[in-house]
Amino acid sequence: MIKKELKEVSIFFVATLFLSYFVFWGPIAISKVPTVNLVDGERGPVWAIVLFIIGGFIPSICGVILTRVFEGKKGIKELFKSSIQFKIGFKWFVFILLISLYYSFSLIFIYTIIGGKFDYSQFWIQLPTIIPLILLGPVSEELGWRGFAIKRLLKHLSPNVTSLIIGVIWSLWHLPLFHMVGTMQYEFNLSFAGFLIYVTFQSFVYTFVYIKTKGSIFSAILLHWFFTYLGQVVSSSIVRTDIYNWLEFLPSLLIGIVFVIILRNEKFRLKGSL
Repeated sequence: MIKKELKEVSIFFVATLFLSYFVFWGPIAISKVPTVNLVDGERGPVWAIVLFIIGGFIPSICGVILTRVFEGKKGIKELFKSSIQFKIGFKWFVFILLISLYYSFSLIFIYTIIGGKFDYSQFWIQLPTIIPLILLGPVSEELGWRGFAIKRLLKHLSPNVTSLIIGVIWSLWHLPLFHMVGTMQYEFNLSFAGFLIYVTFQSFVYTFVYIKTKGSIFSAILLHWFFTYLGQVVSSSIVRTDIYNWLEFLPSLLIGIVFVIILRNEKFRLKGSL
Protein backbone atom coordinates (compact mmCIF):
# COMPACT_ATOMS: atom_id res chain seq x y z
CA MET A 1 0.00 0.00 0.00
CA ILE A 2 1.38 3.37 -1.02
CA LYS A 3 2.03 5.66 1.92
CA LYS A 4 -0.15 8.75 2.29
CA GLU A 5 2.74 11.17 1.77
CA LEU A 6 3.90 9.38 -1.41
CA LYS A 7 0.37 9.64 -2.81
CA GLU A 8 0.38 13.36 -2.04
CA VAL A 9 3.71 13.99 -3.72
CA SER A 10 2.61 11.92 -6.72
CA ILE A 11 -0.43 14.20 -7.06
CA PHE A 12 1.91 17.20 -6.93
CA PHE A 13 4.19 15.82 -9.65
CA VAL A 14 1.29 14.87 -11.94
CA ALA A 15 -0.47 18.21 -11.46
CA THR A 16 2.71 20.20 -12.07
CA LEU A 17 3.64 18.33 -15.26
CA PHE A 18 0.05 18.27 -16.55
CA LEU A 19 -0.40 22.02 -16.13
CA SER A 20 2.98 22.70 -17.70
CA TYR A 21 2.49 20.40 -20.70
CA PHE A 22 -1.20 20.84 -21.46
CA VAL A 23 -2.30 24.21 -20.08
CA PHE A 24 0.53 26.73 -19.98
CA TRP A 25 3.87 25.95 -21.66
CA GLY A 26 2.95 23.02 -23.89
CA PRO A 27 0.41 24.85 -26.09
CA ILE A 28 2.85 27.72 -26.62
CA ALA A 29 5.63 25.31 -27.55
CA ILE A 30 3.46 23.35 -30.01
CA SER A 31 2.06 26.45 -31.71
CA LYS A 32 5.51 28.10 -31.90
CA VAL A 33 3.99 31.38 -30.74
CA PRO A 34 6.74 33.64 -29.34
CA THR A 35 6.45 35.00 -25.81
CA VAL A 36 9.27 37.02 -24.29
CA ASN A 37 12.37 36.27 -26.34
CA LEU A 38 15.10 35.92 -23.73
CA VAL A 39 17.79 36.02 -26.41
CA ASP A 40 17.04 39.04 -28.60
CA GLY A 41 14.35 40.80 -26.55
CA GLU A 42 11.44 40.43 -28.99
CA ARG A 43 7.93 39.94 -27.59
CA GLY A 44 4.93 37.93 -28.69
CA PRO A 45 1.19 38.37 -28.00
CA VAL A 46 0.05 39.25 -24.49
CA TRP A 47 -1.88 36.00 -23.97
CA ALA A 48 1.25 33.96 -24.71
CA ILE A 49 3.35 36.06 -22.34
CA VAL A 50 0.75 35.60 -19.58
CA LEU A 51 0.71 31.81 -20.07
CA PHE A 52 4.51 31.76 -20.11
CA ILE A 53 4.82 33.70 -16.84
CA ILE A 54 2.11 31.79 -14.97
CA GLY A 55 3.60 28.52 -16.21
CA GLY A 56 6.87 29.42 -14.52
CA PHE A 57 5.08 29.63 -11.16
CA ILE A 58 3.24 26.32 -11.44
CA PRO A 59 5.53 24.32 -9.07
CA SER A 60 5.03 26.85 -6.27
CA ILE A 61 1.34 27.36 -7.04
CA CYS A 62 0.73 23.61 -6.86
CA GLY A 63 2.87 23.35 -3.74
CA VAL A 64 0.90 26.06 -1.94
CA ILE A 65 -2.54 24.78 -2.99
CA LEU A 66 -1.77 21.16 -2.09
CA THR A 67 -0.21 22.21 1.21
CA ARG A 68 -3.51 23.92 2.04
CA VAL A 69 -5.46 20.82 0.98
CA PHE A 70 -3.37 18.28 2.87
CA GLU A 71 -2.06 20.29 5.83
CA GLY A 72 -4.59 23.08 6.27
CA LYS A 73 -3.91 26.61 7.45
CA LYS A 74 -1.18 25.42 9.80
CA GLY A 75 0.73 23.90 6.90
CA ILE A 76 0.47 27.10 4.87
CA LYS A 77 1.73 29.12 7.83
CA GLU A 78 4.73 26.82 8.29
CA LEU A 79 5.43 26.83 4.54
CA PHE A 80 5.67 30.61 4.31
CA LYS A 81 7.46 30.90 7.63
CA SER A 82 10.18 28.52 6.44
CA SER A 83 10.44 30.50 3.19
CA ILE A 84 11.42 33.70 5.00
CA GLN A 85 13.29 32.19 7.93
CA PHE A 86 16.70 33.79 7.34
CA LYS A 87 18.41 32.24 10.35
CA ILE A 88 20.08 29.27 8.72
CA GLY A 89 23.53 29.94 10.15
CA PHE A 90 26.33 32.04 8.67
CA LYS A 91 28.31 29.02 7.50
CA TRP A 92 25.41 27.93 5.31
CA PHE A 93 25.20 31.36 3.70
CA VAL A 94 28.89 30.99 2.91
CA PHE A 95 28.47 27.42 1.69
CA ILE A 96 25.60 28.37 -0.64
CA LEU A 97 27.64 31.26 -2.06
CA LEU A 98 30.73 29.09 -2.57
CA ILE A 99 28.86 26.25 -4.24
CA SER A 100 27.19 28.77 -6.57
CA LEU A 101 30.54 30.33 -7.41
CA TYR A 102 31.91 26.86 -8.12
CA TYR A 103 29.28 26.37 -10.81
CA SER A 104 29.76 29.73 -12.48
CA PHE A 105 33.56 29.74 -12.46
CA SER A 106 33.69 26.12 -13.62
CA LEU A 107 31.63 27.14 -16.64
CA ILE A 108 33.93 30.09 -17.25
CA PHE A 109 36.92 27.74 -17.04
CA ILE A 110 35.37 25.41 -19.61
CA TYR A 111 34.63 28.35 -21.88
CA THR A 112 38.21 29.59 -21.54
CA ILE A 113 39.92 26.28 -22.30
CA ILE A 114 37.95 25.89 -25.54
CA GLY A 115 39.14 29.31 -26.68
CA GLY A 116 36.61 31.78 -25.32
CA LYS A 117 37.32 35.02 -23.48
CA PHE A 118 35.00 35.96 -20.61
CA ASP A 119 34.18 39.54 -19.62
CA TYR A 120 34.19 39.47 -15.79
CA SER A 121 32.77 42.99 -15.61
CA GLN A 122 29.40 41.45 -16.49
CA PHE A 123 29.02 40.34 -12.87
CA TRP A 124 28.83 44.03 -11.89
CA ILE A 125 27.01 45.27 -14.98
CA GLN A 126 24.17 42.79 -14.52
CA LEU A 127 24.00 43.12 -10.73
CA PRO A 128 20.76 45.23 -10.84
CA THR A 129 18.94 42.17 -12.24
CA ILE A 130 19.61 40.10 -9.11
CA ILE A 131 16.57 41.47 -7.24
CA PRO A 132 13.86 40.63 -9.82
CA LEU A 133 15.54 37.26 -10.46
CA ILE A 134 14.46 36.05 -7.01
CA LEU A 135 11.02 35.49 -8.55
CA LEU A 136 12.18 33.63 -11.66
CA GLY A 137 13.00 30.22 -10.27
CA PRO A 138 13.65 30.70 -6.56
CA VAL A 139 10.18 31.80 -5.45
CA SER A 140 8.27 30.52 -8.49
CA GLU A 141 9.52 26.94 -8.02
CA GLU A 142 10.92 26.25 -4.56
CA LEU A 143 7.61 26.33 -2.64
CA GLY A 144 6.87 23.22 -4.69
CA TRP A 145 10.08 21.22 -5.13
CA ARG A 146 11.47 21.82 -1.66
CA GLY A 147 8.42 23.31 0.07
CA PHE A 148 6.06 20.43 -0.71
CA ALA A 149 7.78 17.46 -2.35
CA ILE A 150 11.07 16.91 -0.58
CA LYS A 151 9.82 16.52 2.99
CA ARG A 152 7.26 13.95 1.89
CA LEU A 153 9.79 11.89 -0.04
CA LEU A 154 12.38 12.08 2.74
CA LYS A 155 9.81 10.66 5.14
CA HIS A 156 9.97 7.33 3.31
CA LEU A 157 12.94 7.39 0.95
CA SER A 158 16.68 7.97 1.27
CA PRO A 159 18.14 11.42 0.47
CA ASN A 160 19.74 10.06 -2.70
CA VAL A 161 16.55 8.48 -4.04
CA THR A 162 14.63 11.64 -3.09
CA SER A 163 17.17 13.81 -4.92
CA LEU A 164 17.01 11.63 -8.02
CA ILE A 165 13.21 11.65 -8.20
CA ILE A 166 12.91 15.41 -7.71
CA GLY A 167 15.80 16.07 -10.11
CA VAL A 168 14.25 14.05 -12.94
CA ILE A 169 10.76 15.54 -12.48
CA TRP A 170 12.27 19.01 -12.15
CA SER A 171 14.07 18.48 -15.47
CA LEU A 172 10.99 17.10 -17.21
CA TRP A 173 8.99 20.11 -16.08
CA HIS A 174 11.36 22.28 -18.15
CA LEU A 175 10.96 20.14 -21.29
CA PRO A 176 8.48 22.46 -23.12
CA LEU A 177 11.08 25.25 -22.95
CA PHE A 178 13.24 23.27 -25.38
CA HIS A 179 10.50 23.66 -28.00
CA MET A 180 9.36 27.18 -27.14
CA VAL A 181 10.42 30.05 -29.42
CA GLY A 182 12.46 32.67 -27.59
CA THR A 183 13.80 30.58 -24.72
CA MET A 184 17.52 30.03 -24.32
CA GLN A 185 16.97 26.28 -24.58
CA TYR A 186 15.29 26.64 -27.99
CA GLU A 187 17.28 29.48 -29.51
CA PHE A 188 20.66 27.94 -28.62
CA ASN A 189 19.56 24.41 -29.55
CA LEU A 190 20.56 23.04 -26.15
CA SER A 191 20.52 19.32 -25.49
CA PHE A 192 17.80 18.13 -23.12
CA ALA A 193 19.97 15.12 -22.21
CA GLY A 194 22.72 17.45 -20.99
CA PHE A 195 20.15 19.61 -19.19
CA LEU A 196 18.70 16.51 -17.52
CA ILE A 197 22.12 15.66 -16.12
CA TYR A 198 22.73 19.28 -15.10
CA VAL A 199 19.49 19.69 -13.15
CA THR A 200 19.28 16.19 -11.70
CA PHE A 201 22.73 16.33 -10.16
CA GLN A 202 22.04 19.82 -8.83
CA SER A 203 19.15 18.27 -6.95
CA PHE A 204 21.58 16.37 -4.71
CA VAL A 205 23.15 19.66 -3.62
CA TYR A 206 19.72 21.13 -2.81
CA THR A 207 18.84 18.08 -0.73
CA PHE A 208 22.08 18.33 1.24
CA VAL A 209 21.51 22.03 1.99
CA TYR A 210 17.87 21.39 2.89
CA ILE A 211 18.83 18.65 5.35
CA LYS A 212 21.69 20.58 6.94
CA THR A 213 19.53 23.68 7.45
CA LYS A 214 16.84 21.56 9.16
CA GLY A 215 14.31 21.73 6.36
CA SER A 216 14.72 25.41 5.51
CA ILE A 217 12.92 26.40 2.31
CA PHE A 218 14.71 29.75 2.47
CA SER A 219 18.05 27.96 2.02
CA ALA A 220 16.74 26.39 -1.20
CA ILE A 221 15.42 29.74 -2.40
CA LEU A 222 18.78 31.37 -1.67
CA LEU A 223 20.71 28.63 -3.47
CA HIS A 224 18.38 28.81 -6.46
CA TRP A 225 18.67 32.61 -6.46
CA PHE A 226 22.47 32.58 -6.58
CA PHE A 227 22.45 29.84 -9.25
CA THR A 228 20.00 31.85 -11.35
CA TYR A 229 21.91 35.12 -11.21
CA LEU A 230 25.40 33.72 -11.70
CA GLY A 231 24.19 31.35 -14.39
CA GLN A 232 22.48 34.18 -16.22
CA VAL A 233 25.66 36.27 -16.19
CA VAL A 234 27.73 33.45 -17.64
CA SER A 235 25.16 32.36 -20.23
CA SER A 236 24.54 35.89 -21.47
CA SER A 237 28.25 36.72 -21.72
CA ILE A 238 29.56 33.86 -23.83
CA VAL A 239 29.38 32.79 -27.45
CA ARG A 240 27.95 29.30 -27.43
CA THR A 241 29.35 26.45 -29.49
CA ASP A 242 28.22 22.83 -29.78
CA ILE A 243 31.16 21.62 -27.71
CA TYR A 244 30.41 24.12 -24.91
CA ASN A 245 26.74 23.12 -24.87
CA TRP A 246 27.77 19.54 -24.20
CA LEU A 247 30.50 20.33 -21.69
CA GLU A 248 28.51 22.73 -19.52
CA PHE A 249 26.80 19.91 -17.62
CA LEU A 250 30.14 18.54 -16.35
CA PRO A 251 30.49 20.79 -13.25
CA SER A 252 27.03 19.72 -12.09
CA LEU A 253 27.79 16.06 -12.74
CA LEU A 254 31.09 16.16 -10.84
CA ILE A 255 29.84 18.02 -7.76
CA GLY A 256 26.63 15.99 -7.85
CA ILE A 257 28.62 12.75 -7.57
CA VAL A 258 30.40 14.18 -4.52
CA PHE A 259 27.07 14.86 -2.84
CA VAL A 260 25.71 11.45 -3.81
CA ILE A 261 28.55 10.00 -1.73
CA ILE A 262 27.98 12.45 1.13
CA LEU A 263 24.22 11.82 1.22
CA ARG A 264 24.66 8.07 1.51
CA ASN A 265 25.13 8.50 5.24
CA GLU A 266 22.58 11.26 5.79
CA LYS A 267 19.26 10.70 7.52
CA PHE A 268 16.50 13.25 7.85
CA ARG A 269 13.38 13.59 9.90
CA LEU A 270 11.69 16.97 10.26
CA LYS A 271 10.08 17.16 13.69
CA GLY A 272 6.41 17.94 13.57
CA SER A 273 6.22 17.66 9.79
CA LEU A 274 3.13 16.33 8.10
